[in-house]
Amino acid sequence: MEIVPRTPGAARLHLADGIPLLRPEEQMFTAMLDGWRNQQLARNLALATIAARERAARAFAVHADAFPWLWTAALLDE
Repeated sequence: MEIVPRTPGAARLHLADGIPLLRPEEQMFTAMLDGWRNQQLARNLALATIAARERAARAFAVHADAFPWLWTAALLDE
């Protein structure tokens, strides 16, 4: 049996083996925003700043009708 180190923030810590995700894209986007929020908290940013940034990211995802890994420069130009 291989022992895999458990790195903080690793997906393996949050996912059970062999169980598929119901909405993988949406769940990945939420996990990305959670990680980003934690990184900003570690930098001691104001909660209002963090919340505004998350709202902006979510609003753009809705506007673009795509998740961040599908965003293109053309979407930003629109």
